[in-house]
Parts: sequence; structure tokens; C-alpha cells
Amino acid sequence: MIISSILTLGITAQVTNAIREAIVTAKYEPGQKLSETVLSEYFKVSRTPIREALKQLEREGLVEIIPRVGTCVSKPTETELNELFTLKEVLEGLAAGLFAENGKAEEIKKVQQAVTDMERALQTSDNKLYVEANSVFHETILEGAANSKLSFTLNMLLNQIPYNRYVFITIEDPIRREKSLHEHQTILSAIIKGDSEEAEKAMRDHVRASGKQLKMDIEKKLRQFKEE
Repeated sequence: MIISSILTLGITAQVTNAIREAIVTAKYEPGQKLSETVLSEYFKVSRTPIREALKQLEREGLVEIIPRVGTCVSKPTETELNELFTLKEVLEGLAAGLFAENGKAEEIKKVQQAVTDMERALQTSDNKLYVEANSVFHETILEGAANSKLSFTLNMLLNQIPYNRYVFITIEDPIRREKSLHEHQTILSAIIKGDSEEAEKAMRDHVRASGKQLKMDIEKKLRQFKEE
């Protein structure tokens, strides 16, 4: 009985992680219906861990379970998007300020390398490299801020939108791509100087600017999905 429960919990966690990853990376689109039967067959498990996984993802805001209808991937409203990016600006700004104060030498070098990779990506029009470097930049700053509660809160927030996918869309605009690079360079400069206030302000300016464009792109995507 106990061993069986442990195994079930392990399966549920694996399934939860897999479905969460599919939603975050937009393999499952906003509004898409998720069938317990189809998921059960896909993951080759019973419907019990699938059901438990979906309940957990509902608590995280990634899916919506509608009685007598089923489970759908959450579609953030315009108000929710505004709320999400307002919080993202505050939390990432805080992370940058803490990182400027507490960042270790090897972490700062990692952020520097990420900016170098962004510069190379811009020169070669390699959007995939740019998005990867962007992820390293922000993830390293968050980790280097050394605040587990901040990391947990921000990561849960970002899980509510397929963020990297929309970064791809945003940087297709060459003007926004160049501005984004400059914003990252400004943040890095403040971090190297150890100026926490300047780092926080630069990060907040960057998130606000990218968030404005991202919200437009996400809203456009949601409208397209609704029309299909």
C-alpha cells in the first residue's frame, strides 16, 4: 500500500512536469482542450495521475478545469497579462538589484557571456541563439540574487505564459531586437559597477519595454486562436 502510493506520487510528479513543460513551451496552445483519456494513452499511465497533475496545474494557473466541459489550457485575459507583466517588472527589477549586490564573479561572467552571445546573434540574425542567451541572462541573474522565495514566485509567474515562444516573435522585429540588446547591455553595465539601484531601474525599464511588445503579440495570438 505505502510502496504503491509512493510510486503513484512519482508518476504524478513526472506527468505534471511533462504537461507543464508542454504548456510553457506552447506545444499546447492557449485554449486547447486537454483530454484525460488522450493524455493517459500518450503517457501510458492510468487516468488517476493525469487527473492529479491537472489539478496541480490548475492551482498554478496553467489550466482551467470546467465542470461538464473538461480541462483547457488557460488563456490569459488582457487584464491578467497586464497584471503578469507588472509583477514581472517588479520581481525582475528586484532580482537585478540583489544580483548587483550579491552576484559572484563566475555568475557575472556568465551574464557577460550571455550579452556577448546576444551581440553575435544580432550580427548573424540567429534568433534561436538570441533567445537562448536571453534565457541564460535572466536565469543567471535570478539565481544569483540568492532569494529562493523570489525565484519560486517569478518562475511560477512565468509558467503562466509560453514566454520564450513570444520572445521569438518579439525579436523578429529588428528595431525591437536592437533595443533589447541595448537594454541588456545597460543592465550588465550597472551590475558590473555594483550599482543596485541602477541595475533595478535598468531591468524594470527593459521588462516594461519588452512586456509592452509581448502583450501585443500575445493578444494577437489569442485573437487568432479565437477566430480559428
